Amino acid sequence: MKKNNALIIPKDIYKQMISHGKNHLPFEVCGLLSGCQPCIKHNWPFVNEAKSVHRFYVSQSVVEKTLLQIKEKSEEVLAVYHSHPTTSPLPSSYDIAEHYDNAVKMIIISFKNSTPDIKCFKIYKHTYMYYPLEIH
Repeated sequence: MKKNNALIIPKDIYKQMISHGKNHLPFEVCGLLSGCQPCIKHNWPFVNEAKSVHRFYVSQSVVEKTLLQIKEKSEEVLAVYHSHPTTSPLPSSYDIAEHYDNAVKMIIISFKNSTPDIKCFKIYKHTYMYYPLEIH
């Protein structure tokens, strides 16, 4: 994949995602990232209603309200992110099965080690491949 195809996240949004994950440990967190391809402009963090270390759940009404706000900004959802509090930043079979749109990238933040590890993926046909991510 060419470098210019990378998803671009501003440093402040990257820091927001890391803080969101750290502040809710030991539970998983999730959120949406919106913007205009390939640049992320806004972070939409969610509360994990499942309060689980292995899963996240956000009610449909919360997601729909957020999608309306994104549309009002004339943006699109470019990525969904979630954390893995104790495991590597690789999509689980559950992550892949629950991913709702192949056009939307999946970002996973791992807190397994002392320094958070973040990876981006394209999910396609029940599998995944790494997708380039740039933090500016």
